[in-house]
Amino acid sequence: MSATADGSADGGPDMARALPAITTCAALRLAALRFAALLVGAYLLSGSARAVLVDPAAGPLAGALLEALWLISAGLLGTALMPWGQLAPRRAVALAVLTALVLALGDALVAVFLCGIPVPRHFSRFAQVHGAIQAAAFVTALLLPLAVSLRRR
Repeated sequence: MSATADGSADGGPDMARALPAITTCAALRLAALRFAALLVGAYLLSGSARAVLVDPAAGPLAGALLEALWLISAGLLGTALMPWGQLAPRRAVALAVLTALVLALGDALVAVFLCGIPVPRHFSRFAQVHGAIQAAAFVTALLLPLAVSLRRR
């Protein structure tokens, strides 16, 4: 291989100019994975703690409020770890939708395989007050990156 005057090898693209694009894309993927993992992990921990400890001791409304605080905190942490220079609003919406799909699928799998509850009955909890609080917390946590990306524009 021989180097040319513009710094590229064999006349190909300059790798120093191509590297930032690769790094940006990889950083966004890593941030998206980290955000989804934080929310799914927070949901699994809070849901387990709520079902086993908080709901029997304090009731479902107190459990839902505590879980909402936990989920929004996880969303704030995931949002704080985003690479803000590269996160456009369109990508933030895609991140929210994909994370919501992962959360819904994980929730359904937990209901069916760990709790033995049919999916329609499990999701009907969102029609109750404590379920609506949980759903609002999920939506808030999912939309935090979008809100911040719009604010930074």
